[in-house]
Amino acid sequence: MMMQTSKPFEMRYGLMLIAITLLAGLSLLGQAQTQTPAPASSRADETLDRWNDMGNKLVAMAQDFPEDKYDYKLQKDQRTFALNLLHASAFDYIVIRKASGTNVGPDFGDGDNPTRDAFKTKADVVKFVQQAVADGARVIQQQGDASLDKTTPWGKRLAHNSYLWTFAIEHSGEHYGQLVVYYRANNLVPPDSRK
Repeated sequence: MMMQTSKPFEMRYGLMLIAITLLAGLSLLGQAQTQTPAPASSRADETLDRWNDMGNKLVAMAQDFPEDKYDYKLQKDQRTFALNLLHASAFDYIVIRKASGTNVGPDFGDGDNPTRDAFKTKADVVKFVQQAVADGARVIQQQGDASLDKTTPWGKRLAHNSYLWTFAIEHSGEHYGQLVVYYRANNLVPPDSRK
């Protein structure tokens, strides 16, 4: 004689299986969360990662933005698209030169606001931005972690090189944000937003 099961029993049995499955899944999830994280990269490698990430966003914009709009600006008292890129890269060179103690990079005059006279074409601007990113990366790699703790004259005080690199990365990020606005004002989508 075959034993018949009742619907409530089948339902309880099914609920019990679901509960066991959930508990097993939660247990595995808990084990995954308690695994030891990978070790941190060196400070120089972390700095280099952030430097390259921000710098490459500016390079992509420099390459991508239409040349006929390079002199576009939202308001008369703002920098043009090209002058924003030139300024951000010139400031990067000021930091690179301070951190390295050398005069690396091209001569763009005094300060951090090169004119379009020296960078007449889109290709000239792109090359300057690319060169600044590459030269900064090279200095960070060559000097390594020890250099990040060295102090350098910065204005009227001394600052650690790690501060200078962070300052330059953040400064480029501000200009990146402004250039995103230039893209949007021209009904264009920035390269990083297309990914």
